[in-house]
Amino acid sequence: MKKNAIVYIDGYNWYHGIFKHYPEWKWLNLESFFTTLRSDEEILAVKMFTTWIDHDTDAKERQERYFNALKTLPKVRLIFGVFQSRQVTCRGTCQEKYFVPEEKKTDVNLAVEMIDDALNNRCERMFVVSGDSDIQPAVEWVAKHRSDIKVTVFVPAIPAEQPYRRTDYYRTTGLKVECRFLPLGNLADHQFPNYVKLADGKLAIRPHLWKKSASP
Repeated sequence: MKKNAIVYIDGYNWYHGIFKHYPEWKWLNLESFFTTLRSDEEILAVKMFTTWIDHDTDAKERQERYFNALKTLPKVRLIFGVFQSRQVTCRGTCQEKYFVPEEKKTDVNLAVEMIDDALNNRCERMFVVSGDSDIQPAVEWVAKHRSDIKVTVFVPAIPAEQPYRRTDYYRTTGLKVECRFLPLGNLADHQFPNYVKLADGKLAIRPHLWKKSASP
């Protein structure tokens, strides 16, 4: 009998680890990809933790198309954080002050969902897609307090960057946590169709910049 599993995705970490390098993969059907990747488990839910872009109109419009496409998938759930402006000072001679957008709440939202699912016995396997060490406390909490739940951390990184990314966060903890790089071999095979029909009859159209012919 297959084990029930939930996937937790740190959206911006996985974007910067993979998809900024390969825009033609951005139109990814999350449910199809993870169901195939983990065919030995029954994927109950794929939870994407992300934030609406509010500082780039064009990027937000592309993001909205993709999120609308994802909402057609019954097992996918989008959980949102926020962007906040943070004032920084130039380290050069000008010392000019300016504001940069900073993503907030993603790590906390992911941690809360993991622990809530563990406490309520919602799954037997957890797959966490993130290379951010900020999620380590939540992973370790589940591994320590719910040792019956097997946790695997998939670090998202393209092959060229893997030598510079860590997968050894949990080796010294004594906890049964598997940590390895996310397999990327079939991402291209799990793209949505260019036109996705939404519940209201409208279409979510694949952004031109995400076409298969786009260069990495």
